[in-house]
Amino acid sequence: MRTDPEHAGSLDMRPLRIRIITGDDKPFAPKYLMYRLADLWREDGHTVSVGLTSTLEADLAIMHVDLTVMQNDHVPDNPDHRPMINGCVLDISKVRISRQRVLQGDAHAGPVIVKSNFNAFGSKEFRALGRWSGAHIRRRLSNVLPWRWVGCLPKKDYPILDDISQVPHWVWKRSDLIVERFVPERDGDDYVLRCWLFFGEQEYSVKLFSRHPVVKVANIYRHEYLHEVPDSLRETRRALGFDFGKFDYVMVDGQAILLDANKTPTIAGTSRTPNLLRLAKGLSGFVAKGAA
Repeated sequence: MRTDPEHAGSLDMRPLRIRIITGDDKPFAPKYLMYRLADLWREDGHTVSVGLTSTLEADLAIMHVDLTVMQNDHVPDNPDHRPMINGCVLDISKVRISRQRVLQGDAHAGPVIVKSNFNAFGSKEFRALGRWSGAHIRRRLSNVLPWRWVGCLPKKDYPILDDISQVPHWVWKRSDLIVERFVPERDGDDYVLRCWLFFGEQEYSVKLFSRHPVVKVANIYRHEYLHEVPDSLRETRRALGFDFGKFDYVMVDGQAILLDANKTPTIAGTSRTPNLLRLAKGLSGFVAKGAA
C-alpha cells in the first residue's frame, strides 16, 4: 500500500458507540493521536466516550492505557464480544520488542545506547513514583551532576557510548534500563528515523531527519513521506497484536530495525489533515470484522 497522504473523506457507516478505554478518569489529552481521531469520528455522527469501564457496553472499544505494561484488569469484560482494538497489546517494553539488546557478558564490539525500558523515556511511570523516591532524588541531582554519578539517564535523552566497557556498572543492575547496539541510519550528515502510523488497514509513514543521533520531534529539521513499509515490520506488527499505533524504525544494510512500538502515540498540529482523515477511515474495517 502507498503511504503518502491523500484525502480520505468521511466514514460511511451507521452511527457507533465508541469507548476509548484509558488508565484513569482524567481528561483525555489533546496531544494524543487518538484524541484527534475521536474528534473526526464525532463529526461523522459517532458517539465517543473516554475513561475506565469494567464492562464494555459500546459497539467497539479502543484500549488506550498510556503505560508500557498494561495490567489485565485494565481490560473490561466483553460479554457481547465486541471488537476491542489493541486488546492484546499488554506489554510494549523494549526488553520485549528489542532485537538489539546487549547483556553485560556479551562480546559486543561497537557503540551502544542506554535507554529506558519504558515508553517515552519512562515519563509516565516516573510520574507515578513518590516525590521522595530514589528515582525522583536522582533526577533532581542530575540537574547539577553528571548522569553517571547520580545513576540517572539524562532527561529526555539516551547516552551513546563508544563500547560496552563504558556502560556504568549500575546500569546492568536496573530492570528499568536496557543497553542496545547503536545502529543509526545515516543520510549524509543526517541521522534518520522512520515512523509508521497505522489504524487497522489505514496507514502512513514518514522519514525524519536530524543532526542529533537520538532523533526526536524536538530536533528534527525536515521530513518526507514514504511510499512503502517493510514486510518484516508488518510481520512484527501481527506478532505483537497491534491494531493501532506507531512503530519507529531505521533501515540499516537493507534491514528494518524496530526501535520503539507505541500504542498511545502523540501528534502535533491540527485534526483535519489528509493523514488523519486517512487513519480515521480505518474504523470501518473493525466494524466489518465485528459484524462478520
